[in-house]
Parts: sequence; structure tokens; C-alpha cells
Amino acid sequence: MGAVRTAECERACAWVSLSLDGELSELEQVSLRAHVGRCAACASFERGMDALTRELRTAPLERPAVVVMLPRRRSAAVRVLQISAAAAAVVLAAGLGGLAGSLSSPGTTTATTARTGGGNVGAVLDRGIVAMVPGEKLPASRIRPSVAL
Repeated sequence: MGAVRTAECERACAWVSLSLDGELSELEQVSLRAHVGRCAACASFERGMDALTRELRTAPLERPAVVVMLPRRRSAAVRVLQISAAAAAVVLAAGLGGLAGSLSSPGTTTATTARTGGGNVGAVLDRGIVAMVPGEKLPASRIRPSVAL
């Protein structure tokens, strides 16, 4: 089991990796050089990572034994057609909903009765207005029409 590293050593090890990929800022590079100069364990880690990275980058590429074929991407035309069909469906649904709303006569009131679990009438709903009625059904004639602002 390895020794416990300090937070500074953990950061230095992360910086070693970033440095090998050329992704360290100048300040981080200076801080890494200072830490590696006084910490033998991090200096050893840096030498090992540098050697491993150099070996991997100079190794010849391997050819796979089996040819891998990726599925073809769908063309942009198919994607545009799918999006257009979805938009047309939304517009059609909105149009049919508006048509259904305009066909109902304005003088009628729609009321829905909700019952509680015990079978008692709980409320009468009228276009967003709730009238609580304990134990009895409220006639639709007693419900005032809602006013839209």
C-alpha cells in the first residue's frame, strides 16, 4: 500500500499529466518545477510518467484484427423532415383544440363533481373556480360564471 500524499503532491501529480499534454499555464508550470525540485516522490512520478508517455507516443500504431463498421448517420434531409412533421402535428393539435373550444356555446356552464374517498361530494369545478360543498351536490345554476382578466 502506497504512502499518503499531501494535497500539494496530489496537485503536482495532476499537473504532471497536464504538462505532458501541454495544457499547463506558465504559473502552474513554475509551481510544478518548484514542487518537483524539493519533493523526491513527485520527481520520480514525473520521470516515470514522462518515460511512459514518450514510449506510448513513439510506439507504432496497431491495426485491428477485425474491421469495425460504424452505422451510417441519417442525412440532414431526413432530420428536417422529422422535425417538420412534429411541428405540423403540434400546429394541427392546437388548431383542433381551438376549433373545439369555439364550437361550444358561450351560455353553457360545464361543471365537474369530485367525490371524496367516502363517497361524499367534495367540490364542484367550473373553469378554474372551486366551490366546496360538504355532503351535497351544488346545482350548476348556482355557480357564477368566471370572469377572464
